[in-house]
Formats: sequence, C-alpha cells, structure tokens
Amino acid sequence: MKKTIIRICVIIIVFFASLVVISNFMNKGNTDMTEEMSAASLPLIYMNIGGERMNCLRGYTLQPDVSYERETISPLGEGRSVSCEIEKFGRKIERISFEVRSVDGKRLIEEGELSGYTETEDTVALEFKIKDLIDEYTEYNLTLILELEDEQKVYYNTRIIMAEDYHTLEKVTFAREFSGKTFDKEEAQDLVKYLESNAQGDNSTFGVVTIHSSFNQITWGGLNVTQETEPDFYIRELAEQTASIEGEYLVSVRGLTGIHYYRVKEFYRLRYTVDRIYLLNFERTMTQIFDAGNEGNYVGNKIMLGIQSEDTELVESDGGNTFAFVNDGRLYMYHASESKLAVLYSFYDEQNADARTLYDAHGIKILSIDETGNVCFAVYGYMNRGHHEGQVGIAVYYYNSMLNTVEEEVYIPYGKSHAILETEMKQLSYVSKSNIYYFILNGDIYALSLDSRSYEVIAQNLEEGQFQISADQSMLVWQEGEDLDSSTKLVLMNLNTQARTTIEAGNGNYVKPLGFMGNDLIYGIAHREDLYTDNTGITTFPMYMVKIQDESGNILKEYSNEGIYVTGGSIVENQLILKRAVKNEDGISYLETTDDQILNNIEPEEGVNVLEKPVTEMYETIQQIAVKDVIQAKKLKLLTPKEVIFEGVRTLDISEDTDIARYYVYAKDGVIGIYSKVSAAITLADSNAGVVVDDHGRYIWIRGNRSTRNQIMSIRVQQVSEDRGSIAVCLDTMLAYEGISRNCQYLMDEGQHILSILEENLEDAQILDLSGCSLDAILYYVNRDIPVLALMGDEAVLIIGYNDSQIVLMDPNAEALCKKNITEAAAWFTENQAVFLSYLKNES
Repeated sequence: MKKTIIRICVIIIVFFASLVVISNFMNKGNTDMTEEMSAASLPLIYMNIGGERMNCLRGYTLQPDVSYERETISPLGEGRSVSCEIEKFGRKIERISFEVRSVDGKRLIEEGELSGYTETEDTVALEFKIKDLIDEYTEYNLTLILELEDEQKVYYNTRIIMAEDYHTLEKVTFAREFSGKTFDKEEAQDLVKYLESNAQGDNSTFGVVTIHSSFNQITWGGLNVTQETEPDFYIRELAEQTASIEGEYLVSVRGLTGIHYYRVKEFYRLRYTVDRIYLLNFERTMTQIFDAGNEGNYVGNKIMLGIQSEDTELVESDGGNTFAFVNDGRLYMYHASESKLAVLYSFYDEQNADARTLYDAHGIKILSIDETGNVCFAVYGYMNRGHHEGQVGIAVYYYNSMLNTVEEEVYIPYGKSHAILETEMKQLSYVSKSNIYYFILNGDIYALSLDSRSYEVIAQNLEEGQFQISADQSMLVWQEGEDLDSSTKLVLMNLNTQARTTIEAGNGNYVKPLGFMGNDLIYGIAHREDLYTDNTGITTFPMYMVKIQDESGNILKEYSNEGIYVTGGSIVENQLILKRAVKNEDGISYLETTDDQILNNIEPEEGVNVLEKPVTEMYETIQQIAVKDVIQAKKLKLLTPKEVIFEGVRTLDISEDTDIARYYVYAKDGVIGIYSKVSAAITLADSNAGVVVDDHGRYIWIRGNRSTRNQIMSIRVQQVSEDRGSIAVCLDTMLAYEGISRNCQYLMDEGQHILSILEENLEDAQILDLSGCSLDAILYYVNRDIPVLALMGDEAVLIIGYNDSQIVLMDPNAEALCKKNITEAAAWFTENQAVFLSYLKNES
C-alpha cells in the first residue's frame, strides 16, 4: 500500500513537472513565434498651397489605379509650380521623381527626376514646374515617387489643376478661421450669419454638429475643451465658385474622471463670390478615444465610451460572456468571467502616435466571437503600419484568447481607393460557421475558405437590384441571368450552411428580389406580357404579386391587388414600402399610384450586453456599454496581443476586372454609393451635396457648380411637320448640334429606341439616362452647353437654357423658343412622368 502511494506521488510529481517543462517550452515558443506590429516607416508629403501647408499625402508601396484616387486636389501655383514639403521620419531619400497623367491615368503627359531641393535632417523642401502641356481648368493626376534606401519605391498621389482664379486660399482661410472662432464664444458671434439653425439640427449631441445646430452646439456648449493640435486641412473638391474642405484635429476635455481626448473632423462646403463666401454646408464630428487604462471609464456594469459620432459596433458571443467592440479604429474584446479587456487591433498607441498612425482611412469588421473570447475580424482600407504598410486591402485576422495572439488568415490587396473598398465592405463582409469568408468586390461575390485560402466566385457582374443581402449578412439572394428585367429564377443562399434554394418565376413569368425582412426573403413576380418598354428603351417591371418566404421555402405572405402592380420596393426600419402603378388607358403603359406598406411585427432580440445612449448634463448624449456583471476596474486585466509569425505567403490576388460601368458618389463621408445607373448616383449626390465620378475618374455630375444662368444660343426652334414628330425633331436637333445629320423619324419608324439612336450616332459621347433626377439636377448639363431631352409620352422638348426663375425650351410644337417658370416646369415634368436624356462628350 505504501509503495502504491509512493508510486502515485511520483507519477503526480512527474506529471506536474512535465506540465511545467511543456508550459515553459510552449511559452518560449510563443515568444519566439510572435512579434509586435512593426512601426510606421513611410515619409509624408504636405502640399504648399499659397503659403499654407495642407493636403497631407500618404505613401503607397503599391501604386494604386490613380483614376480612383480622389483624396485631395491641389491647385498649381503661379507658372504651373508645385511646392511641397517631405517629412522624412528618419528615412533616407535616394531619388525623387514625378509623373503627370490624365485623370483616368492612361495618358502620360510628363515625367522626370527632381533635383535642387533643400534637405534638412527632418524634411525636404521641394519646388518644380509642370511643363506647358496641360490645359487650364482641367484636372490631372500628379504622382510623386520617393525611392528610399533598400530600393523601396513609395508613391504619393494628388489631383492637380491650373486655376489661379479659383480663390483657393480664401476658401481655406475661411474654414480655418471658422474653426478657430468656435473655441471663443465672443469671437464666434461673427459666425451666426453663416448658420441655418433650425429643427433639422440635433442639439442633444456633440457627436455630430451641423450647420442647422444651435450657436451653443457650434461653440462646444459647456464643455471645458482645449484644442490639442492645429487642424490639418484637405481640399476634397474644388471648382470656380465652390469647394469642399475637411479639417482634422484633436481636442481634450477635462471632466470628473480626468482628461479625455477626442478626434474631431470638420467638413465645409463653400461658395465664393466677390462680395462674400457662403457656407453651404458644415458638419463637425467628435469621437472620444477610449482609454482602457482609465478606471473612471468603468462605472458599475458600464463601460463609458463618451461622446461618439456614430453607433459603436458591438458583437457578443452566444451566451454574452464575451463581446467585441470598435472605437475610433481600434478593436477591443471584453471577457466577463476572466475580467480582462484586450486591445486586439490598433494602428496607434502610446508609442506610435503621429500623423501616420492616427490616419483613419481603414475600418474594422467584427466577423465572429465565441464564449472563450476568440475573435475573427477583418481590417480593410489603407494600412498605416505593419506588414502591409502603404497598401490598400482586406486582412482577415484571428485572435486566440488563450494564447493572446493575433494571426493573419489571409490578405487581399485592392487596386482602387480605400473609400471605394469601404463602401463594398459595408455591403457584404461575413464569415460562416464553416470558416468561409464572403465578400463583394466590383459586383462579384466571393466565397473564400480561410482554411485552404482558396476561393470561388458564386455570382458575377451583379448590378444594384439584381441581388439583396439580409441585415445580418447571413442570407444572400441573386438573379440568374444578365438582364435585371428578364430573370426567370432566383438563387437564395444561406451563407452559414451554404444551402442554396432555387426560386422559379413560373411559366411566362419573370422574378426580381426586393430585399429581406430579418432573414425572410421578399421577391416579386411579373407576367412577361405585362412588361412595358417605352420608346426610350426603358422597361417597367410590373409585379402582380409580392411574396415573403423563409429560407426553407415556406411562403409567409402573399401580396396582390387586382389591377394594381408593384414596380419597386424599399425597406425602411420595420416597413416594406411598395411603389405601385396601374395601367394607362392604352392598356400597355403604366401610371404611378399610391404607395402601400407591409409591416414587420417581429422585434429584434436584445443581447446580454447592450449599447446605451444616455443624456448627461455636461456631455449631452454619450454612449456606454451595459455588460452582464459589475466590472471590477481595479482587477481588470488589460492585454495587448502580439502578432503570430507565419511561414510562407498568405496574400491572395483577386482580379478586379468588370464589364459593368459604375458610377461613384463622393460626398462629405467619402464614397457613399456605387451604382450602375447614373440617375441613381446623381439623385444620391444631389441630396448629399456630392459629385458623381465614373470608372475613368471623370466628373459626371457636380452639385452646386453651375452659373446662375446659361443658354445654348446656337439651338434655334425647329417645328414638327406631317412626316416628323416632336421626338424626332428634338433628336435631329441634338445630333445637328454635334454636327451630325440624321433622319431620326425614319430610324424610329424602323423600330429603333431613342437610347439606341443616340448611342449609335454620338459615338464619342456617353449617353445618360437621367430619369428620376430633379429638374434642378439636370440643369447641370445645360450649364455645360449640353441640351437635355425631356420625353413625355409621344411628345418631347429640349431644355436649352435657364436662369434663377425660368427655363428655356425648344418645343417643336411652338413657333419660337419658350420660357417656363422653373417651379411650374418641375411640376409639369413630374405630372407627365418625364424621362430625361443627355450625354457627355468623351475626353480625348
């Protein structure tokens, strides 16, 4: 018995000794196989515009497609001069060169090596002149190329324009002075005349302050605020009268729990006149930088995030024991039972905090989290530091809670801008339970195995309306076939199980997806013979029935009304709003009627850990996370994981080619929409004071950049005749204006649609279907001396001029050019469901 006890003790001792040895070995191995994220290493370049330092340019180690680079625009100085300053950050610069290209990047205009610059220990002052090969008031792309030690090439891009009378410095000075005056309520009295304070302004939060906010909000209310850094200004858009300018800086606020720091961004949209500058739009956002080490940020069961400019992303595990959240470009994981908080990913920290690491052109998407605190997440956009510094791409990471390590699963480089990538990632970025990562790029939907790092394209060349994604991104549906209006089947896919369900339209029918309510699919069915294509070539898709079904194929609801057709649908909160139409007297075409709604009565389930937005006296609306248990702040363990070193390459190159023309909407928040229909892009840009740009970097439409009056004087009245109707007269006149003679009545009698007539005859132009755009929006083209064709059934007019109160029409049924009140004309076009067509000449 005694020997048995001794033997057991020896076994126990050996067992625990082995554990110690194995543990030491594993920990030693973990130390050897991990590393800190490497520090930022690339220089910065600041443009010198009128003696002011602005437009900070970030370096790219892989040259992106410059046609998509729209971060800044830098007007040239006198004599086409370029002046800039390079902050070296300890790097040795071996060679500096430059390229000037057309806005689409295809045509090289000038290139050369630069010399004669002034260099100090920290900076390089550089000035040179562009040759007389560029046109005034035309945008070009300038790329500055630094060759550093170790033969590393770094590319810096900005748009340039020769326009000395654009009053750039006056516009930037206005923004700088406006920003400074907000910190002094007495000086700020001068700002009142620029504000439009009204009910549209939300005066309950400092997170987002706008031109409609009160004077008190604009001037920081009762906050004890200190400006910590001077604003860095960026010129985003620039025209003769207007400009869009952004400023970024840090402030601090002293409160009861110490000093808190905030990132502040300001957006100004200005109009310059000889008499004064008008503030068209203003927005300031304020985001507290969460300090995990400040015990005052933990009160009871609350994590206090403070003032935030947008809702904090929060994802919890199934049982709520762990959750992850994103704050100001940093990812955190909180583990309740182990009382620990880990900063899983951040480009900036106490040791790495400068203009490079604080740059926030990236996003973080929490993909999954389990009860032990393991987190899968994606970092996308511009990489400030680390292995992929100076690149734009998608990196998927896995955080191992037990080892406290972060490992890169895959990296996907991206050739376009971070702003476009962010818009695509917001559409779809999802990891399934079987470790498959789903994402969308350029209209293609990919399924990438994170285990094998292989991928497949599950749907290609999708346009808006051809696919829908559920709110939680776990369900996906797309049309089979290339034509939006002639698809006979849908494919519904559960991204977790990979199960696919085919939904048939039925004999003689077509089908279209409308969206999801929760994870239930909404789609509509139209009879083939009910589809109507008008003389412009635009098709109405009249759905006689709308169905809601679950992923198992069970029909939950059918919606139909005799004689009423659904032409479209949109989901707003818990409502499905149905656009409807009835047949016209001709029994073929359609007339809009009242909308209808379908309510979703299912309330979303609330988690264990909840984001709250209480209102406080001093800070107004703040955000806090209410967790399941009281937080012991003094016992809270703060962790910073290291990165796992791996062998081999985990970079996956994916082709970005696409056959679909796309239009990009730029506004104060960067790229806010990507469309294949130009009218949808213009409508969004119109409501957000933005611009529309095509795949070649060319402006398609600009908000607010037009003269107060203009008329195309070379277009005279042309009248209808017995053998030529008003549509043909307008088409003939449009083509003749461009030096082309055609008999459009003959072409129409032969069965050609109006769009095809314009496309075939204006070969060097892009034809624009502007249907659905406002009259005010389409006058942009008239301002550029381009006529707009307005079609109303079998009649048409040409819009050829305007002023503050009237538009000028070439009406083939009138004996002379006629004028119409703008308000009355807009109502007239709306009442007659006018279709607008115009074009843009392709640049040589």
